[in-house]
Amino acid sequence: MRRLAAFALLASLVLAGCSSSPLPGPPDSAQPETVPSESQPSEPGPSDPEPSPDGAPSDGATADPELDALLGALQGQSPADAEALVAAVVDAGFERSAIERTRELDSLGAPVTFLEIGVRVGDGCLIGQVGDGDPVAIRADALGGGRCLVGDVLGVD
Repeated sequence: MRRLAAFALLASLVLAGCSSSPLPGPPDSAQPETVPSESQPSEPGPSDPEPSPDGAPSDGATADPELDALLGALQGQSPADAEALVAAVVDAGFERSAIERTRELDSLGAPVTFLEIGVRVGDGCLIGQVGDGDPVAIRADALGGGRCLVGDVLGVD
């Protein structure tokens, strides 16, 4: 039940971020395009994974290196040690001042089952969650006030 509630919270964060930009537009000129254009298909190199028939890398990686870096930082982390989680995200190459997280204790003082972390990247956010099961990470639009997470959120700078 808690896992379902945590998933619903993560889904609402994504939907809240998406509501500020109803139609996808061309990528910002300030952000490099991470997906090759259709007019210039890229060939896999010797160190590149062979893409699957649908075009996704076959090793489970996404075509988003920042998202992969965040997901890698979340691996093995626990909601009980928020500082270790933040340190892992910083070690993955993200600016400490761009990170926000939820609290590790609920309003009654009990440890939370899931901890969310948001990283502001350009005009958007990377949002991750650790807790029961495998960690998850998504890319979403920033919220109206420029934050990544909703609710009682802690900045880490």
